[in-house]
Amino acid sequence: MKLKSIRLVFIVLSVFSFAETQAQEFHEIGFGAGPVSFRGDWGERRDTRTNLGNTGFGISAVHHINFAYNRNYNRYFNRHFKMRNQITFHQTTLNHYGRWQRGEDGSPGNPTPSQKLREMDGRATVIELGTGLDWYWKEIRDYERRLKVFNPYGGVGLNLVYFNPRVRTSLPGNIGSVDNTFPTFLPENSGDRERISNDADLTLSLNFQAGTRYRITDEVDLFMEARWHFFMSDFVDGLDPRGSQNKSNDWMFMLNFGFTVYLD
Repeated sequence: MKLKSIRLVFIVLSVFSFAETQAQEFHEIGFGAGPVSFRGDWGERRDTRTNLGNTGFGISAVHHINFAYNRNYNRYFNRHFKMRNQITFHQTTLNHYGRWQRGEDGSPGNPTPSQKLREMDGRATVIELGTGLDWYWKEIRDYERRLKVFNPYGGVGLNLVYFNPRVRTSLPGNIGSVDNTFPTFLPENSGDRERISNDADLTLSLNFQAGTRYRITDEVDLFMEARWHFFMSDFVDGLDPRGSQNKSNDWMFMLNFGFTVYLD
């Protein structure tokens, strides 16, 4: 696992190195924050309370490299694209919601399956560091020459992800026991892998964003964006259950609101 993690680090650092070689002394730095909807293996799929209840909060810092003022301005790439480097921290408290957790409690020492779900809780703590490209609807120079105008954009990127999940139960004993854990989160047999993890690890995520900037001064933009991050691991939330309901890896959706400052 250590070798895999080192390879992931080198991938992201290589992309950052490329970004720096393309820099033409035109830089921007932005800061944002907003709610995070974490979608993993907690709660029932397509359940409104699950979607609303498993909501956390994230903050981000974004560095853009602007190519619009170098000698290659006539290229479409320079007129409409910026390199985006970002670091994001988000944390979400997780619980089980939906029909499977509704039911009566069992007797002391003999909890019902629904009680086992209710007494579980978790937390997904995630730091993402990555790079990518943003495409802007309007030509960058034209937008930056005016005030009180919008410039919609969309982007894609690749992040190195450090995640540190926490899964626990308020029932007696450690989580992962037959006596206190819902069967879906237990190994199917003695040769099956563990379905619960409280171990920190590294993975990758693909991230997509769409939003708009609004220019308020020559040095400052406001921005609002929606971000979707798809993780290459199903253990970001600490759970990887058995069964057909586990259709994909974990992912998160974030609404990000903030401002960008032009440094050059």
